[in-house]
Amino acid sequence: MRCFFLCLGILLASGEPAAAATPDARLQARLDLADRFVRLPELLRDSLPPPQWLRDGDQLVFWSGMEPDSGTWVLVNARTGAMKPLLPGAELRLQLSRLVGKTVQLPRWMDFAIAPDQRGIVFRFEGQPFGLSLSDGRVTALAPADRAALSLSRSNLLSPEGQSIAVQREGGFAVLGGDGRTQVERSGEENYDWQLPDKAWSPNGRFLMVWRNDLRGVHKIPIVDYTSALERVTLVPYVKTGTPLARSELYVVEPATGRVTRIPSSEGETYDWFAGWRPDGGEALILHLSRDGKRLELWAVEPSSGKRRRILREERLESFVGGLDFAVEGWARQVTPLPDNTGFLWMSERDGWRHVYLYDYAGRLVRQVTRGAFPVHRVAGVAPKGDAVFLLASADSTAPYEHLFYRGSLKGGALKRLSPGSGMHGITLSPSGGYYIDAWSSRVQPRIRDVASTDGATRFRLTTADASALAELGYKPPEALTVLAADGVTPLQGVLYKPRDFDPTRHYPVVVYIYAGPFIMVVPWNFIGNAMSLTANAISQMGFIVMMLDARGTPGRSKAFQDMNHGRVGQTEIPDHVAGLKQAAATRPWMDLERVGITGHSWGGYFALRGMLTAPQVFKAGYAGAPGALEEEAIINEPYLGLPSENPAGYQAGSNLSLAGNLQGALKLMHGTSDENASLSTTMRMADALIRAGKHFELLIMPGQPHSPQPAAARYYLDDINQFFVRNLGDPR
Repeated sequence: MRCFFLCLGILLASGEPAAAATPDARLQARLDLADRFVRLPELLRDSLPPPQWLRDGDQLVFWSGMEPDSGTWVLVNARTGAMKPLLPGAELRLQLSRLVGKTVQLPRWMDFAIAPDQRGIVFRFEGQPFGLSLSDGRVTALAPADRAALSLSRSNLLSPEGQSIAVQREGGFAVLGGDGRTQVERSGEENYDWQLPDKAWSPNGRFLMVWRNDLRGVHKIPIVDYTSALERVTLVPYVKTGTPLARSELYVVEPATGRVTRIPSSEGETYDWFAGWRPDGGEALILHLSRDGKRLELWAVEPSSGKRRRILREERLESFVGGLDFAVEGWARQVTPLPDNTGFLWMSERDGWRHVYLYDYAGRLVRQVTRGAFPVHRVAGVAPKGDAVFLLASADSTAPYEHLFYRGSLKGGALKRLSPGSGMHGITLSPSGGYYIDAWSSRVQPRIRDVASTDGATRFRLTTADASALAELGYKPPEALTVLAADGVTPLQGVLYKPRDFDPTRHYPVVVYIYAGPFIMVVPWNFIGNAMSLTANAISQMGFIVMMLDARGTPGRSKAFQDMNHGRVGQTEIPDHVAGLKQAAATRPWMDLERVGITGHSWGGYFALRGMLTAPQVFKAGYAGAPGALEEEAIINEPYLGLPSENPAGYQAGSNLSLAGNLQGALKLMHGTSDENASLSTTMRMADALIRAGKHFELLIMPGQPHSPQPAAARYYLDDINQFFVRNLGDPR
């Protein structure tokens, strides 16, 4: 879709004119530099695709992006440390050139999967699937309907015995047998689709669990296509606070017989997830979270009969058990069945920290497995034999957010740290449980991949990222920041980004890059950071000091830390950032607190507005991108505020609309017309409130753009943010 940009309401509260249509050469050079910094990952040479373990033999395959084996796949024996390319990179290019009938150049990396028969890998090049043999390095073209080719898509699920494959199709699904014939097929209807969940196959491949999502009764928002004079409107399901949720129906599919049976639904309005199977395949496990996030239940389903039984219920009536972070990824970490089928591990914050608990399948608590004033983030795995359990946790008190790797026991007791480096670790255990891949980085260490044994006896290097191009650009890691929250007691962690030509004798305007949503941490603890920290660093290159902070109410620490703003979202976050600003500047004279701006996107857009309207004496300029609002999506708001009918005062206190008259500084809003995450109505309502209050502001509408503007529009958006702050905060002095 072509993108057009319309800038409305260009009068500023300060009375300054709008930016010139074409920046001068000096400003353009700074804008180009900022764009290079937001695209730092492109300069990092790394072996990006995740390595894949073979089912047997403690062997793995990884794509090598570094010398001496750059541009091909390498087979690794974890027991011996031996590494051998499947074929030289030049040979891979030659074979592919012959198969496609032209000379080809390989991309920096190619995604791949282990073939269903475990004898090779499958990958896609220029849209066509290929196979590569592990034994002789021969590349073959695959038919699109080949089971190996279909297994490349993560939405398609191969059965455990490797014969049948469940294929996700638009609105529906099909199960194809080993002979390629369709065993079961279902088509969807508008807003009533079928969905294959992760871990859908039973261990013996007899049954398949499938969701059907009913959005027909859900509120719809209009998305308008403006590409022609005859506008087209699409109504997109969007559950706003207080409106009906989507309904999830669970079905058991038996491909051999073609039987498709619906499982009785849970009572009340819930968010539902498929959590996997007991190892013997006797029962499937289902999670149900109440819409207010206060009750989480684990149910078991007997696939032959369809009978359901509740195993356990966890409630937290004074706050919540799960919210948006749980809905996005937490549910997949909630339940870990033990290999011997005697019970499962359950994650809970009942003692004030996220820890691991052992239950049997009757729902009886056996014991608490981990304890301490730290959170466990994930059970990375359980040893097939013995009582070893492997965890990612923040058990180092000096690094409250770092994800470190530990070995523990199902019997409880102290944890043994296995990861040698600081920062953020991602762990992938081998099928045998004897080895693991440790992919990690810190703020100062580019990503490293190691292979190690779980007994701690062996460890060797797999890959090391090359960050030399970043150093040549002038990249420096952010400065760590520790301050106290507005309560004067609670420590908060943050970072400061500086221009690459930073001079401590000068005085720099300051920009707060904010998100502050109660379901995500934004301060980076790894090397490359995240999309928001990349943007913050890019903005700093314009001549600003940019601060990021994880305020009270965000996850990753104690339950009490996150609950500090429960029921009163919007009331503590800006005071925490203001307190952090003042403490940071008290020992950093190069931070000019007379010239402070604030910006953020999505939930950060809501808080950028919040800063301008609740602390106008601090923030002189604010840019709010695609701002959310408390009336918007239910899963984003209700677990943290309660239902609107139960906490009307909290919703009113957190609303920005009634505060429009407080605006003093320069303000700009941006929104894409095709945004399905934060509906355009949030910006329209805010604009209306500002107009009614007689407050001038700028508005950038980006036709056809989704919640996160796409590449060309994303550059336009970043340039617009940067020019706005240069215009309103000025240069270093």
